Amino acid sequence: MGKIKGIVYLTSRWIRRQPLWLVQDLFIVIGFAILMFVWGGITGLKNVLVAWFISGGWSMGVNLVAQSIGWDKQGKTMDMFIASPVKPFHYIFGYFISGLVFMLADFIYMLPLIMFLNAWLIVLASLVAVAPLMVISNLVGLSIVMRIKKPTNISAITNPIQMMLIILPPVFYPASVLPSTLRYIVLLIPTAAGAEIARQLSGLSTWNNLWYPVAVLTIWVVLGILASSRVVRWGME
Repeated sequence: MGKIKGIVYLTSRWIRRQPLWLVQDLFIVIGFAILMFVWGGITGLKNVLVAWFISGGWSMGVNLVAQSIGWDKQGKTMDMFIASPVKPFHYIFGYFISGLVFMLADFIYMLPLIMFLNAWLIVLASLVAVAPLMVISNLVGLSIVMRIKKPTNISAITNPIQMMLIILPPVFYPASVLPSTLRYIVLLIPTAAGAEIARQLSGLSTWNNLWYPVAVLTIWVVLGILASSRVVRWGME
């Protein structure tokens, strides 16, 4: 536990130096809340709660954690951790814990909206759905950044993947608006599957087929473990 605490401490120093990185999320939350209210009224606001938890969990792994580890690898900072008693689990999990500050900040920003809508069931359902999604996003992110050879390509690859799998699939909008055939195809995307699970558990979805998105996330977890295990190397391995 002490090793993980050390990683968390070292990787969270930016909070004191650049706290505005947390504040910028506030404006994004407000902007999306206004947009969704204009589009769908109270139902739109409820959907934005689901979307924000799902998008936050996905972004934390694919973009924040994986990108930070990628820069450590390119900048040789990872060599310092390899030379220490720190193991891969301590290193990756430490980055994961420090990244949770963004999820906490977003929850605080959304708290007035949650209380106004009395949407605690939506919050609980979203947390259940986002837990496996964060595992997947970290594994997928690691599988990507550990293969990147040029440092300048890290953000250019992870940022589009982050945004593409949040904006295009049914994350901010329900999958039930899509035709049945297309719905099964689109829900193969992990972010869409996670959002659908949250909507079904909270009663926002009119589609009653929970097993399918659950199976999709399970398969993604297995694929993520297999893919990341092939690229994550520690020391002389």
